[in-house]
Amino acid sequence: MKILDRSVFVGPSVHAHFAVIRLTFDLGKLEEWPSAKIGKEFTDALVAALPGLQNHGCSYREEGGFVRRLTEDDGTWLGHIFEHVVIELQQIAGTEVTFGKTRGNGEYGQYDVVFQYKQKDVGLEAAQVALRLLHHLSRICSSDLGCL
Repeated sequence: MKILDRSVFVGPSVHAHFAVIRLTFDLGKLEEWPSAKIGKEFTDALVAALPGLQNHGCSYREEGGFVRRLTEDDGTWLGHIFEHVVIELQQIAGTEVTFGKTRGNGEYGQYDVVFQYKQKDVGLEAAQVALRLLHHLSRICSSDLGCL
């Protein structure tokens, strides 16, 4: 799991009418591992580490929607989880941001993750911290995955 590319948009762009960062994110072998497959331990540890994720509405547009996405059916993909973790870390830092979007870019395991920022350095650092957190949680929470 790694960030391949980044672009910082300081104003309106094709992605949004406000400032966003776009990262090209490669899941590597985690492409085959949505949250439910990684396991309940992963989702529980993620929400314990970042309890504010419980407030993210996601596509359900209601509190708890993101946590619901983590656990229902096969769960959701790590690119999508990364998006929410970056947003939550910025909120913890005192930045009011809510927008994010994750889409496959046509290459196996690669996603373009677009998220709102107010301060470029906070947004970029949140992405690095999110990556380290997800690496850590996916390693400790799934014996089937082994060391990624």
